Amino acid sequence: MAVDLDALDLRILRLLLADGRSPVSQVADQVGLSRPAVAERIEKLERQGVIRGTTVVVEPSAVGRGVTAFVAARGATLSPKAWQVFRSVMRSDEVLEVHTVAGDDCYLMKVRTDSIGSLNALVSKLTTPPLSLATRTTIVMQTHCEKVGGIMLGEEKP
Repeated sequence: MAVDLDALDLRILRLLLADGRSPVSQVADQVGLSRPAVAERIEKLERQGVIRGTTVVVEPSAVGRGVTAFVAARGATLSPKAWQVFRSVMRSDEVLEVHTVAGDDCYLMKVRTDSIGSLNALVSKLTTPPLSLATRTTIVMQTHCEKVGGIMLGEEKP
């Protein structure tokens, strides 16, 4: 459900998207409000669920995660035991995103692994019982655009 955001909220969000570690005082200076007013707005955005958290963005290759892939999976409705296994796969630090999707597939997963071998091991967990999902894996050759946090606000930069 969309939250009603005014122009100042959007400016604050743009600044925090650019640098989530910006001090409230710096954000306040840039939007023309007092530090307490900006802190209150940020807290409100957090309570409303607009801001879900602040994180560090790590370069995958710097930590040995040089293989990025998308795994599409489909199959029968999962039993309770299969759901338990699927949840354990989702908790793996190699799994970045899992979506239920419309179309031929049931799930779309974004994963980062350290090797093709570990990617194969992860896919094997999906294809063997109790999951027994059919999969199609697409390995990323080069990333041209990746918007960390899932969203960007503002105008396109030249």
